Amino acid sequence: MQQILYHLDQFGYKVTGHAYTIDDALSMIRTANFDIALLDINLNGKNSGIELGRLISQTLKKPFIFITSSIHDGIIDETASAHPSAFLTKPFNPATLYISIQSALHHFSAGQPPLQAKNKPVSPNSFFVKMGNKYIRIDWDDVVCLRSETNHTNIITADNSTYLIRSSLQRTMQHIVPGALKNNFVQINRAEVLHIKYIEKIVEDEAITKGRSYSISESYMKNLKQQLNIVS
Repeated sequence: MQQILYHLDQFGYKVTGHAYTIDDALSMIRTANFDIALLDINLNGKNSGIELGRLISQTLKKPFIFITSSIHDGIIDETASAHPSAFLTKPFNPATLYISIQSALHHFSAGQPPLQAKNKPVSPNSFFVKMGNKYIRIDWDDVVCLRSETNHTNIITADNSTYLIRSSLQRTMQHIVPGALKNNFVQINRAEVLHIKYIEKIVEDEAITKGRSYSISESYMKNLKQQLNIVS
């Protein structure tokens, strides 16, 4: 529990409460203001979390994630009536926790149950950021720059929109950017990471994108040239 609470805080999610028993959980979800819930299927008893999941999805109309030791056909069948928005398999790491939350938001917003999760784990090419009382979907392919802002990361997209997530740049690159897409991004200085496809040219110590330039630190130049296949 403490591990989950720590990582949720590091990813910028506000935890409104946590419970170890069904009774405490029932009391909490009826009074707490929350956007998504994480439920252990075996909360103080075999499959005890499934009824709680049904209450959240059918009565409260909110997304939730089932936490389980394994995902197999039996678990999928047993939990289908509760309509979970995603599954998180134990043991987990920060990356799989974040991906599970993102998958849950995606499936819920699309009105789709994640039953395809039994085939292969989901590693989405998009993510959601909360703006006011709604979630906005952003494609990683549209992200031009990731910029460090103390303990936050500014995400700048191709249409010049800026979104803030509570995660350091290092943590964003390590845990939030999907593994399959990490090579699409290259760090050019201590505070900025650029999407390679948006770099139009390199002029001395400047990376030029459409309508904008970014300073390249000397210590990052060699790696940048390697990722861009620059021969000099």
